[in-house]
Amino acid sequence: MQAKEELLEQLGESYGYVNRLVEKKIEYFKLNLAETSANTISGIVSGVVLAVVGLITLMFLLITLGFALTLAFESFVYGFGAVALLLLIIFFLILLLKDTLITNPVVTKVISKFFEHDGKEV
Repeated sequence: MQAKEELLEQLGESYGYVNRLVEKKIEYFKLNLAETSANTISGIVSGVVLAVVGLITLMFLLITLGFALTLAFESFVYGFGAVALLLLIIFFLILLLKDTLITNPVVTKVISKFFEHDGKEV
């Protein structure tokens, strides 16, 4: 009878250890998920803010370039037409190279963010 009671006591202790281990693993998973989500969201927000500021700056630079080319060509049509042609060429280059320039780096970055382990990429 003594051995049976000791076995039950050891099983109870083991159950308690396993239960605490599972709780700690769940807590670690939640904290890791929260940290990854917070980093991802802050990266998205800062990226959007930088993109908006960059686009406004680019817009004013292109308007300035249009007026500068207008003076050089002595025609508004040719000056702003040259800027439009430049933008069209850039558009098609980005369209052709979008996988290399945008898709692959973004996918790699997102996957590496979600599979970081203790601050180090796996």
